[in-house]
Amino acid sequence: MTSEIAIPTFNQRSSSSKCKNGQTLSFIRWSGVTPERTAPVFMYSASGEEQSLVGVCLSRCKELDDCAAVVVEYGKGSCQGMNTATGKLHFDNDVAYFSKICLKCSSSQCKNGQTLSFIRWSGVTPERTAPVFMYSASGEEQSLVGVCLSRCKELDDCAAVVVEYGKGSCQGMNTATGKLHFDNDVAYFSKICLKLPMECEHRWWALESTPSYYLQSSTAGETRLNVTEQQCYEVLLAADKNTYRSAQWIVPESNFIMFETMTSNLGNCILIVENKFTEPESYRVTNSYTYYIENQCGHDYPQRIDRCSYEEYYNQTLKHIDFTTNNVTKDECKTACELEERFVCRGFTWGMRGVRDVRGSRDGRGLCDLHSEDLVTSGSWLLRRNTDATYYRRVICLNISVECQDSSMLVTYRPRGVFRGRLYVPGRGEACGVRGEGAAPVRLALPLSGDCDVNYAYAISNGPGGVVNRTMAYVMVMIQNNPIIQTAGDRWVRVGCSPSGARAYTNVDATVAVKDTGKPSQASESGASAVYASTAPLSMYVVRAQDTAPAPAVALGELLELRIETTAETEIEAYHLVASSRLGDSSVLLLDSRGCPTGQVDFPAFSRTWHGGTQRLTANFKAFRFPNSHVVRFALMVRFCQRKCKPVICGSQQIRTSRQTDLSKNWSNNTGVPAAVREAVWWEAPRAGVVAQGGAPACVGAAPGRVPLELEMVVGSRDIISADTLVRADHQSAQSENESEKSLVCVHELLLVSLALTWLAVQILLLLGCCVLVKRYRNLAEMSMQKDYHSFDNLGFESSSTPRRVHWPDQTIDILHTT
Repeated sequence: MTSEIAIPTFNQRSSSSKCKNGQTLSFIRWSGVTPERTAPVFMYSASGEEQSLVGVCLSRCKELDDCAAVVVEYGKGSCQGMNTATGKLHFDNDVAYFSKICLKCSSSQCKNGQTLSFIRWSGVTPERTAPVFMYSASGEEQSLVGVCLSRCKELDDCAAVVVEYGKGSCQGMNTATGKLHFDNDVAYFSKICLKLPMECEHRWWALESTPSYYLQSSTAGETRLNVTEQQCYEVLLAADKNTYRSAQWIVPESNFIMFETMTSNLGNCILIVENKFTEPESYRVTNSYTYYIENQCGHDYPQRIDRCSYEEYYNQTLKHIDFTTNNVTKDECKTACELEERFVCRGFTWGMRGVRDVRGSRDGRGLCDLHSEDLVTSGSWLLRRNTDATYYRRVICLNISVECQDSSMLVTYRPRGVFRGRLYVPGRGEACGVRGEGAAPVRLALPLSGDCDVNYAYAISNGPGGVVNRTMAYVMVMIQNNPIIQTAGDRWVRVGCSPSGARAYTNVDATVAVKDTGKPSQASESGASAVYASTAPLSMYVVRAQDTAPAPAVALGELLELRIETTAETEIEAYHLVASSRLGDSSVLLLDSRGCPTGQVDFPAFSRTWHGGTQRLTANFKAFRFPNSHVVRFALMVRFCQRKCKPVICGSQQIRTSRQTDLSKNWSNNTGVPAAVREAVWWEAPRAGVVAQGGAPACVGAAPGRVPLELEMVVGSRDIISADTLVRADHQSAQSENESEKSLVCVHELLLVSLALTWLAVQILLLLGCCVLVKRYRNLAEMSMQKDYHSFDNLGFESSSTPRRVHWPDQTIDILHTT
């Protein structure tokens, strides 16, 4: 006889996002009973690698809104999720039954009405300690990040989580404090108790923090002095998210070069209206002790996404995936990204296995990956080749309008804030470009017929009134935020209008971010150095600032580090740093005669470190290039000081905008940032990840105690201005990456000229040799002809010197006569 028990009714769509009034999603464990089985939401079989079958199954159910209960069968080593938690129960001691429920309870880890959440740290990893738990992905979970964070939330002794995307694993740590190291291939989440707004309680993490970055925005607002790191978090969350989207926590005059989390240091918290996605061109790197903090409880994307709000990267995806769904269409994947509530979805990847071009596949079903990261944070290093998929990057729409006039096309760009860059046609910047002037609209007039690369498209269709001929004029324009150099935040757009005389505006067709790929400059094993008189040798080189796998090229926006090393006992200082194009026709001053940033380009002052008897000056910067050159040449001066260099106070331009905002009134007079005064006792691998090396220029004199250094670096050696790019306006190359590498060989131009001259010299030598041989052959031929002619003239005659034999009839002996 079977006993039956009725269980309480529970909403089958219950999830963390459905728990209201401060309630928390949890489970009730029913011992020795099993429910009436229904259609399973998911099924999972143990792989033997997980530490807890129950933990994996409950985490999986928590992630799914339509999962209301879980049945774990210990004997079979499996579990299944159910879409209802109501019904009759039957006794069964070999299973465990868990039903979802929303409870109003306070976590033992948080007090005073605070809620447990996480802070996501971008591009850094902590010093590893003994793990609380370790988890390896089985391939069946939809989100490795979600499973790991849920597991850590359940454990009181878990203070942080490190997710290694490349290995498909994660580990919980028992401490969230300590030093941070740069590493782009991991995601670090630290636990924190905060008073969260209602709309943020269901987020996996409430804040994102990035060390060594700041936002050079003119929208800086309220400033809180002498606050801790956590107090800055609380100030940002307490502010209206529509008023302040991000913040910066800065420790003035800090001597730390290693970043630490959750310290008792006091700094200044600056609230900012914009963030790195609304103003990507203002997102800068700095050498000061600065944290860029971003509120994740909301976003600035419109509720209804227009076509201009996605950039398409064909045959590519992101290396870091936060959530995966299978068997969905492209439109369903797009909708899932826009409605995602567990994290802010910055883009998605959709693809069908075996289909190389998915642009026209709208009804097919494939794999959908959601991403919380963006290229603004990590640069194009985060992209990975995938011939079966397309990555759609979510961006803020550009306010651009186009109007066709009698003989010209008028492109009008209305920036969100201050714009002092350029709007121009790539490759025609001088004749077909205009420079911005603050917040005013930027207007570019292009002739419909001329040298501004305006193209035409034609179409013929049958209408009610007969045959209709339609003509569309279109052109590619570049929106370059800096008037001199190109950066990763620049965008180029295809715009068009109908030159029929009607004054009608045409929407933007596509938006494409600048992304160059190519071969890096080759670095030799031993770095170039300069030795002047009695000074110690100097070396200058560029390395990748983060511990990443070797990449085939230095891309725009990639984080790099310029280093100058010496074994001199006295201190050195670098100043007057100039970046120029290969031919020197374009240049920009990065550091002035004191070694302070000029503010024209995102480049901080040098900082000093020591290791044994070696001294190093370092400066982190994002890779940039000039529009007319892939080669960036750095030239600077190095001064040898008398023992120690005098501290140089550069002011606070590294930690506030250079546009002279009112923020300076909140700072005391002694908050200047020394240009090169930081000391440390740590050291990295000496020459790991070198992408370019330089040294002293040949035959260049210098004043005593001063040494000039030069370095050349290639950034994105493939030309972005190609016919294929102009027509298609996408990120797809004309051929696949593997085919390109097999058919192309990169050669330095000097080597190419040398090979050409050598080939020409060989041809000249061959020509001269042929001439000599021909002349000798002609001489021999003439001699042979003369000999033959002489023989012909004397045919039948013998010369007087020719011996003759005479035979007499009566003699048996031949007598030889000579005359």
